[in-house]
Amino acid sequence: MRSNITDAEYEIMKVLWEESEPITANTVCERLAERHWAYTTVATLLSRLTDKSAVAFEKRGKSKYYTPLISEDEYREEQTKSLIGKLYGGSVKKLVASLFENKQMSESDINELKKMFELEG
Repeated sequence: MRSNITDAEYEIMKVLWEESEPITANTVCERLAERHWAYTTVATLLSRLTDKSAVAFEKRGKSKYYTPLISEDEYREEQTKSLIGKLYGGSVKKLVASLFENKQMSESDINELKKMFELEG
């Protein structure tokens, strides 16, 4: 499970998910220019992601080209399962009840969920 990806590593993953081809650490730096991260920071984060089997790289000359090994949807699914397991004892019902009770769900959200369940049933 790759749910131990840090917030900074997640920023790197988002850049990789946006690309259709493998990219270099320099390209990642360019995409995250607003963060003002040094190249060494990005390279370290990519190395950690590689160690976590979330990212792979291939050498092309002197450069490493990085690509994600997990899709954004797979990562979201892992994170969702982890959250529900950790905070709600694995109960989706408890999660939804919490959202409803804390007024986090709009009338539109509730109607959309009803429609989803009607289609499934």
